[in-house]
Amino acid sequence: MTKYIAYIRTSTKSQHNGLEAQQEAISNHLATYGGEIIKTYVEQVSGAKNEREELTKALNDCKKEGATLLVSKLDRLSRRVSFIATLMETNINLAVCSMPSASTFQLHLFACLAEEERRWISERTKAALAVRKAQGVKLGNPRAGEQRGVAVDFALKIAPTIKNLQKQGITSLYAISQHLNKQGVKTFSGGKWYPQTVKNTLGYLA
Repeated sequence: MTKYIAYIRTSTKSQHNGLEAQQEAISNHLATYGGEIIKTYVEQVSGAKNEREELTKALNDCKKEGATLLVSKLDRLSRRVSFIATLMETNINLAVCSMPSASTFQLHLFACLAEEERRWISERTKAALAVRKAQGVKLGNPRAGEQRGVAVDFALKIAPTIKNLQKQGITSLYAISQHLNKQGVKTFSGGKWYPQTVKNTLGYLA
């Protein structure tokens, strides 16, 4: 049985759906291809950064356990081709849920194409924003505060349920997420609960 170290990454604390989608992809991968998750590392940091504490721990565990690093998509590992190329030169095996049959060469090629596509998108976006700004259009997301307010309201509503579980001795994020799912309680986005989802929700109450 293949041993996996799972790595999940989002860029911001507000990306609840990103976390859940990655966890779902990893679960589906295991259900289809088998294997065992030894440990899961989650962090919120830009994929453009090479220095990532949780990823470093995951890679060290892969070396120590002889495990394969498992990510939902290649860009969850990194958005830099150089970073992925360096990783591929090590003895660490890499598995990508969205490309389960891809070879090392194919993964490197996809990384190159993805980086070039992001460059094109960035250039087009900057050009479009410059035109809108010149036309006097006010840029930014005017609903950002409103969206956060809705998330806080949801956290306040679910807080009594979580506190009740904690009073029963159910204190770990994993245990809380499991009990909420068994009770049929949906997340803010209407999906399943995961440890990170519980942590993010409680963060709105801090």
